[in-house]
Amino acid sequence: MRPLRLAFRLLVCLLSCIGFAQTAPSSESSDAATKLDHFDPKNVDPSVDPCTDFYKYACNRWIAANPVPPDEFYWGSFGKLAKWNNEAVHQTVIDLAAKPASERTPVEQKVGDYWSACTDQRERNATALDTLRPQLQRIDDMNSKKQIAAVVSDLHRSIPGAANAASPATFSALFGFGAEPDFHNTQSVIPQFDQGGMSLPGREFYLNTDAKSVEIRDKFVSHIARMFVLAGVPQSRASKDAPVVLQMETAIAKFSMDIVERRDPKNLDHEMDLAAVKKLAPSFDWGHYLESMHAPASATYIVTSPDFFRGMEQLIKQEPLDHWKLYLKWQLLKGQAAAASEDLINEDFAFNGQVLLGAKQIQPLWRRCIQSEDRDIGEALGQTYAARYFSPESKERMLEMVRNIKVALGKDIDSMAWMSAETKKQAYIKLAAQLDKIGYPDHWRDYSALEIRPDNHLANVERAAAFEMDRNMKKIGKPLDRTEWGMTPPTVNAYEDPQTNTINFPAGILQSLLFDPTQDDVANYAAAGRSSAMKPFTVMTTRVASSMRRATCVIGGLPVMPRPTTTVAIASPTSTRKTFLNSVSSRTAA
Repeated sequence: MRPLRLAFRLLVCLLSCIGFAQTAPSSESSDAATKLDHFDPKNVDPSVDPCTDFYKYACNRWIAANPVPPDEFYWGSFGKLAKWNNEAVHQTVIDLAAKPASERTPVEQKVGDYWSACTDQRERNATALDTLRPQLQRIDDMNSKKQIAAVVSDLHRSIPGAANAASPATFSALFGFGAEPDFHNTQSVIPQFDQGGMSLPGREFYLNTDAKSVEIRDKFVSHIARMFVLAGVPQSRASKDAPVVLQMETAIAKFSMDIVERRDPKNLDHEMDLAAVKKLAPSFDWGHYLESMHAPASATYIVTSPDFFRGMEQLIKQEPLDHWKLYLKWQLLKGQAAAASEDLINEDFAFNGQVLLGAKQIQPLWRRCIQSEDRDIGEALGQTYAARYFSPESKERMLEMVRNIKVALGKDIDSMAWMSAETKKQAYIKLAAQLDKIGYPDHWRDYSALEIRPDNHLANVERAAAFEMDRNMKKIGKPLDRTEWGMTPPTVNAYEDPQTNTINFPAGILQSLLFDPTQDDVANYAAAGRSSAMKPFTVMTTRVASSMRRATCVIGGLPVMPRPTTTVAIASPTSTRKTFLNSVSSRTAA
């Protein structure tokens, strides 16, 4: 086994960095079609001794030929694949849009109408503030802190992501709320309250005192003021209001759990009944919030950070109502900026894209709309993508690879002298119970209850967020559905979910060079096979994650080259679900 594993390891590195070109699907909005990387061992750098520096030997030519594009903040083979997938999905949408309305299926109608509304920037410029005005007015009309719960529930139902927990926090107004497997019985689903409320990537951005952190906070305040002005607030008032938002979010950061603490599951394991939840923050109208969220009654709730909600109680008591209005208004503008008018979009990008991430220019509208549509109705969009770019034959071939790998892993368990017989028994049980989800769902999500219109993009985003939250709430009290996907088919990513014991490889990542139906099994086992074998057995500690990032080329990931001008490095490893980068991309998508 060892010589074969070594061959795989060397081939994995070559797969990561060595390629030849394949033209992407034609895209009328692209300046140039993205070319996929394919395995070609001739593209090593012969001037480098592989025994001295294998990374440079395998990657030098790739790096030299692939500078970071101006609308990206990092670049690697996965980035190229993500762009290629955007173009592939774009082509399917263009072809679908060319079909007469009478020939479209209901799913195709939603895909086409979402696209039409998103790409009509002139209409978005004309209607965005009018669409936001009722919520802005509702905030202005608040006359009691008891109404905070009503406004927060409104924001959670209209802005995507309130149920998406990430490594530092849930990036939604005040806190996060969603349905999650019970920590003590993963076969059932219960409600979860998570810390949230911050706009910057994590609590350290508010609390660190180094010069760069201070500079970012100063630019953040200026950004908030400009967003207020674009929403109709006079400049003199906006300049006074913006520091209040930073003050509020800094207070939230202070009582938020540290990111290192959050990496230990036992620190998030706080299950309590609703009466106990209410005691954490009695000034918040929990009953009204849960009713507005359409959340069914539950005997048990997960509260990931009780101290966070105790701090929230103190913030409600101490901060005046006018400060809460400013904070909630900011959360609305920040959350919906990317779906709004060009002035809000550009200001949102100037801070989140340029200051925080280091990109030089915003991505073209067509690409942002594809990403936004994938976020909001991804399994509708993904049906046409999967039909074109990941055949049933490819799915079966990948499943067969995974089955063969699991047989090999079972033999590895047998050979482990340090494992006791009982430990091996439990390992066999876990391996046998693992659910392998490859390519796309066996049963597509039903979007029939979601209204998508061709004339108002922001309204579509709001309705899609409410639809997704309702779908999430309906899981509460039900048995866990292990077949549900947390990623859409075009996604260039994969994950292993320990609570459901599933591995999940969307069709988007199973393209060349991770999986190539034109290559023989050796190449595919080295790339996609290695990744699928690693997923269930990788412990994502800080040290492991950092080592993986430093050696991504060697272990078969992507050769990442951060832009030198990037001002912020996101140090946290990817969670099993969402990360702050997902939050940023959702705000900068469309």
